[in-house]
Amino acid sequence: MKKNGYSLVEVLIAIAITSVVLLTVVTLFYMGRRNVYSGKQMTYAVSVGTRMLEDISAMTASDVLTNFNINDQSPTTGSVTINGLAANGTGTQVFNNSIGRDTSSCDNATPPACGADDVNKYLSGWKTLLDPSKLTNGQAGIVVTRRDVPATWPPSCENPPCPWTSARYFKVRAWVAWDEAKNRRRIAFFDTTKVNRD
Repeated sequence: MKKNGYSLVEVLIAIAITSVVLLTVVTLFYMGRRNVYSGKQMTYAVSVGTRMLEDISAMTASDVLTNFNINDQSPTTGSVTINGLAANGTGTQVFNNSIGRDTSSCDNATPPACGADDVNKYLSGWKTLLDPSKLTNGQAGIVVTRRDVPATWPPSCENPPCPWTSARYFKVRAWVAWDEAKNRRRIAFFDTTKVNRD
């Protein structure tokens, strides 16, 4: 005698298989959406960082010092700490014997004012690029580090005031930071070097 229909066991097995497949597909959609969103933010951050590097590439080494109010009286043994590294945003990176300038000193006016260290309004311009609809809590800045200081400097020159203007070249690290999600801070770094030809 031929049976019509499916047994309860067959139906339960079919439901279980369908559930596993659907769960996998839904997870893939969720991960794909998150990756697309992350990619959009990273692309926008890279465009901001590229603009920063374009601005910096048009400057001479002395222009970098002038535009960001770095002079021979500036601290030379200080360190710059950038927060937000690692997956949960709690990591930090420290740059010794460096000076940092960033948009955290800027107000929310239009155009923003970024204080005495923004002599020619580069920080102000970068702040306006940080569109809050594209980068949540966006921030941008630079870290300037002296390299290849002259051998003629006395040992006491490890304490200020030591001449920034005498360094042979500067490493300039531009960075853009933003909150990709709750408890997930992202940072993109962009490096260049400026040779002091004076």
